[in-house]
Amino acid sequence: MKQSKFNFAAVFSLMVLLAFAYIAFLGLVYWKEGEILLPALLTGAFIAVVIGCLVVMCMSKASRWKRISVIGQAVFGTIILVAFIAWSMPFTNFMDVLANQKRFNTETESMLESAAQLDDEYQQYVTDRVEKYRSYLTHVSNGRNEQPSVYNDVLGGAAGDNDATKINDITTSLLNKLMPESISEVQEERRYWVESASNMSVWNISLPKNIAKINAEVSNWQNIYAGYSNFKLKGETAEPFVSEDFESDLETLTAKYTKLHAPSVLAIGIALLCFLIMLLPYWLTERDVAGRTSKGTSVYE
Repeated sequence: MKQSKFNFAAVFSLMVLLAFAYIAFLGLVYWKEGEILLPALLTGAFIAVVIGCLVVMCMSKASRWKRISVIGQAVFGTIILVAFIAWSMPFTNFMDVLANQKRFNTETESMLESAAQLDDEYQQYVTDRVEKYRSYLTHVSNGRNEQPSVYNDVLGGAAGDNDATKINDITTSLLNKLMPESISEVQEERRYWVESASNMSVWNISLPKNIAKINAEVSNWQNIYAGYSNFKLKGETAEPFVSEDFESDLETLTAKYTKLHAPSVLAIGIALLCFLIMLLPYWLTERDVAGRTSKGTSVYE
């Protein structure tokens, strides 16, 4: 009967350990903004330390293994306790993320709307600018006799049989410079990032990487359009594209989980509870004062 209780305690404690470790692992993933390798290694080390210390404690209690005394067993127990307390920091980190899940969804959806609005604003900017330049070229064409030097500078060297053809070719060239084919790829990639982030749960380990990528690129979105709009043809007085309406609070939100801070009272309480549960196999292990090592004394033998 005790062996059955022991086995149940071992399985139950292992499940609790893995659950606690996984939540802490997610906290580390958010801390590293989507990096998986280091959090996985740290979490694996945490699990190995806890299980290793527990095995030593149970074996020592059951058979005086390695002649480790009660004090020595208590030292290994203290190591387990310290490990759980230390791991309550990344555990807290993910709890903070979980508490802000609705804000993440709201901010990423807002980012998607802002990105689409940014595209529309630039499209309108290009349309207005091309039409403005078309009007300017038409004015130059109509005043070729009054201002021949201006005409020669702007339209004189352009290819075409007549001014209408020249104006159409020049404005088409301006449009292609302001809206190159590559811009659609940039827009699609950006929308993919944002849509992916907005459709993910905070439990998805890909979310922090997507959000980090969006935060890294958000300032470039306007710079890309500003860079394209820096191009000017002769006679143009247009200003580079600037959007004053584009806003993002994702960076402020992510700043809360990219820096580990002191564990919360709740996280410490959960860590202590998990620590006590981890000791169940040790408490149910029979002490063999005579150094007995018969079969069934401990499942760790």
